[in-house]
Amino acid sequence: MNPTNITPTNITLIVLAALVALLVIIYTRSDRETITAADFRADSGYQTARLSDGVTAFMDYGPQDAPPVIIVHGGTLGSLAYQGYVPPLVKDGWRVIIYDQYGRGFSDRPHTPLGIDMLSTQLNDLLDHLNIDQAHLFGVSMGGAVIARFGATHGARVRSLAYQVPVIGGVEVTPALVATRLPLIGKVLARLIGVPAIIARGESFGTETEEARRVVAHFKGQFKVKGTERMMRDMLIGDALGDRMADHEKIGAAGVKAQFVYATDDPEIAPAQVEAALAHYDAPDVHQYTGGHFFSSGHTDELADKLTAFFSRH
Repeated sequence: MNPTNITPTNITLIVLAALVALLVIIYTRSDRETITAADFRADSGYQTARLSDGVTAFMDYGPQDAPPVIIVHGGTLGSLAYQGYVPPLVKDGWRVIIYDQYGRGFSDRPHTPLGIDMLSTQLNDLLDHLNIDQAHLFGVSMGGAVIARFGATHGARVRSLAYQVPVIGGVEVTPALVATRLPLIGKVLARLIGVPAIIARGESFGTETEEARRVVAHFKGQFKVKGTERMMRDMLIGDALGDRMADHEKIGAAGVKAQFVYATDDPEIAPAQVEAALAHYDAPDVHQYTGGHFFSSGHTDELADKLTAFFSRH
C-alpha cells in the first residue's frame, strides 16, 4: 500500500478486519461440539422414545400400575441430577419417570427452536408414549415453568403440581444474557460468554460428594453434543424462561392443587414472584427454605417426603 494512501479511515478498516478475523478464529477454535446425541446416550442406560420433535431419553422406575410422578428438570442440570428423588418416592409407592428435555442431557437437539410450548408438547408426547392419562408433576426451576405451561394447556392430564424454586416472572437479565440476545453477534457471544456462564452456573452445584461430581461431569459433558449451544441460546433468548404468571392464574382458577417449595434467599427467583403466584391457588402447600437456588442439595429425602405427603392427598 502506498504510504500516501494510509489514512485514518484505512487504518480503522484494517484494524476492524483484523479484529473480525481474530474473532472468527477464536469462535471456530472454541467449538465444543464433537459428538451426536445418540453417541452421548449410547451407554447411558436410559430408555428412548421417538416423539414429535425428536428422541427423548427417559427412565421409568417403580410398579407400572402405581400412581405416576413425572420429574421435570431445570434449565441447567438434566434429569441425572434428580435421580436422588427416585428411591424414596418409589419406596413410598410411586411410579417415577425422569427424562431429559430437548437440548439437554441424553435427548435430541432438534432444529425446531426451543420454546416453552415445545417443552410442554414433549411432556405431553411422553405421557402418550407411556400410556399415562394423568400424572403428578414435579418441576424444578425452569421445569416449574414447563409444568405450569403444561398445566395451563393440558389440565386434564394433571393430578397435582409440585413446584420447586420455579421460574415465574422470568429470569434476571444478566450481562451474559443480554450479550446472547444481540443481533448478528449474539451467536458468537453465546459461545464465548453465554455458554461459559451456564457451565459456571452448573459447576456451582458443587462437587463435595461422588454423586455431585458425577452430575457435574455429566452436565459439562453434554456441551460436546452437536446442537447443545444452539438450543441453550434458544433457551436464553426465547420464551422458555419467560413470564408464566398468566399460566398460574389459569391453573389456580381451574382448582388444581399445588405445592410450592422455594428459598427465601434465592438470588435467581425472587421470593416475591413466588408469593404472587401463590395468591392464585386455593390453599397451596407451601414450604420455605434458605440456601439459595440450589438449596435442595442435601435435603432430597426430606423433600421427597413432602412430595409424598402432598401427592397422597390428591
